[in-house]
Amino acid sequence: MSTKVTIELDNTKTCSGLPAPHGWHIEDRLGDGLKWRRLFGEAISVIETIATKDDGCRWLHVSVAKPNSKKMPTYADIQTARHFFIGEHRECYHIFPTQERYVDFFPVLHLYCNLDKPEGVLPRMEGRLTAGMLAEWDIPDDMKDKIKPGELSV
Repeated sequence: MSTKVTIELDNTKTCSGLPAPHGWHIEDRLGDGLKWRRLFGEAISVIETIATKDDGCRWLHVSVAKPNSKKMPTYADIQTARHFFIGEHRECYHIFPTQERYVDFFPVLHLYCNLDKPEGVLPRMEGRLTAGMLAEWDIPDDMKDKIKPGELSV
């Protein structure tokens, strides 16, 4: 269950308050959000909405699709959407629901961000790199000098 959040729609900002991304335009105003389209490169459409969920928090939902295409958005596409519509200062999640909750009617990917807890709501899963991990991984030679055990979280 969720409750729609009333937001003031402003052409200069995303629903979450970030500056409107250069090279994107608002294609449609939805009751509780905006639909954007990238104007350069391969087309990407993004729908962003905000709703208060059962936990009492405001959640930003960002869906990413390649309009008029049966192609699934790429990792780069979802990273682009995250950068412009969620921001690098907020943690977000790509959810793989159980089979009973899964809906697949169009090749689209979704990101969710708790706007009331931008640092995230999941336990910290990071760990420290060990020399053994570095030895096992196929790291390009030009990167090996830059990565030292214990300095990088995974």
